[in-house]
Amino acid sequence: MNRARLLIVVLVLASGAVAVLGRSAQVSILDHQYWTSKAFEQHEKMINIQGPRGQILSSDGYVLATSSRRYALQVDRVHLEYPGLFAAAAASLLDETTESIMLKLKNGPRYQWLAKGLDADTAQAIRALERNAIGIVPHWDRVYPLGRTAAPLVGFVGREELQLTGRSGLESYYEALLVGEADRCLFVKDAHGRQLQLERVRRGRAGYDLELTLDARLQHAAETELLVMMESAGAQRGSVVVLEAHTGNLLALASAPFSERPSTGVGYDSECWALRPVQTAIEPGSTIKPFIAAAGLAAGVVQPDELFDCKARGIRVGHIWIRDHASPDIYTLDEIIARSSNTGIIQVAQRLDEDYLWQMFNGLGFGRRPELGFASETSGFLWPVERWSSMSRSGLALGQELTASPLQLALAYAAIANGGWLPEPRLVDRMRGRVDSARDRIQPRTRVMDRQLADRVAAMLEQVVVEGTGIKAQVPGYRAAGKTGTAQMAVNGTFDDDHHTAWFAGFLPMPDPRWVIVVAIENPTETFWASSVAAPVFARVAQATIHMAGLPPAVILPQTAEGDA
Repeated sequence: MNRARLLIVVLVLASGAVAVLGRSAQVSILDHQYWTSKAFEQHEKMINIQGPRGQILSSDGYVLATSSRRYALQVDRVHLEYPGLFAAAAASLLDETTESIMLKLKNGPRYQWLAKGLDADTAQAIRALERNAIGIVPHWDRVYPLGRTAAPLVGFVGREELQLTGRSGLESYYEALLVGEADRCLFVKDAHGRQLQLERVRRGRAGYDLELTLDARLQHAAETELLVMMESAGAQRGSVVVLEAHTGNLLALASAPFSERPSTGVGYDSECWALRPVQTAIEPGSTIKPFIAAAGLAAGVVQPDELFDCKARGIRVGHIWIRDHASPDIYTLDEIIARSSNTGIIQVAQRLDEDYLWQMFNGLGFGRRPELGFASETSGFLWPVERWSSMSRSGLALGQELTASPLQLALAYAAIANGGWLPEPRLVDRMRGRVDSARDRIQPRTRVMDRQLADRVAAMLEQVVVEGTGIKAQVPGYRAAGKTGTAQMAVNGTFDDDHHTAWFAGFLPMPDPRWVIVVAIENPTETFWASSVAAPVFARVAQATIHMAGLPPAVILPQTAEGDA
């Protein structure tokens, strides 16, 4: 070999040695952190495992939503030695077909989720079939022990990988508080990528529990009575609200229709998961008449003993004839409310100043969200005065030209029942575990009428139940008050005689009411009169409320008969 070739060989070898040494220095010194992390990833991996979601509890101690420990299986397809045998053996344990399992094993990335939501015994039995290829990861499932009870209110969760996320109802609205903080865990693998162990390196925190004002037994009773009447009347939708007159605490929020609860949102139907008492606004009909009477008395445009001519079976407003279903007669203001006379209440409304009338409705919460703390609450609809027509006062007197949710109407009736205070609704009693969530916090409320006026209107409403359109709302042994409302529904912008909502809004026991109950049954087809559809539901829900409270009877009211409205 000549010297030139030898020199070339030496230079090439030297260059190679320098390159190797340089690369070694780069890897071990300059890129040390990067390659260390790559090696760590091959053997160890930090993962977050969600802790249990907070429970949702009723005021009477029932669990509406809770979490249950479950296990997921992850398969490493590279280390699965006998896929066919494994699929056949695992199929019976997972209640699946061999073919469906093989499909998971043939396609996709190296690591596949084989199953989720397993109990510990099943997970261990499947892992024993292929220990080198199967890893077990703990997670939580959501469980609803009372099934469909309060389902639209409580809502449901969805799943993203192993994480649960609230998708509707309270599960969604209070997601940040229910979800808690995840455990930080170390996932250790050997040189071949097989799972060796799962170690928790930082403990998380379970979500806060929601303790509701809702009474689960009363909620179930309200739902049952609502569904029975809807089936009997051929109705499409319905709502029941039960709240405490003085505190605004909600004891029941029944909504129909509702379907079987999905585990994680599969088969979701928005119609069946709407919380109608809170999210739906409809025409309140004649349940508005007591507020027109109150406004007339407060403004001094009506005298308590004044007589109104209601003999014409209707009244003309402008060029429109408005029918009256009350018997033709001369009525006092009390009798106008008891008989639900359209003619009489329109005469009262026409005496009221438009601004005064609007402020009365606005002060009672109409046209404003109740701010319950629930997604998609409706504010209802109340036109500003500048958009009123010559028909508006008459329309409002009949519960048209405005819409309200059953919750809004219940709060307005609470102001009559409790002596003139409009309460704020309250559904969550406290967040268990949070320092700033004391249940004895004073609930704000607003004075909207004086005590004397509220008592005067309450006395009118008692006569509705004693001898007026609401006799089917009577509760044997107790004095009740309330108002029927058979409201035409607006369809494509016009009212017709084919679509109605049957309402009853009332409270008991008189003379010091504790509970307000509102019933709304939409589009009944067999009979649509509120006196026959909504009033009986009020009576049965009221009986359930009294029974659960253990309230002794006070007085038995006589049974009389009167017409519909």
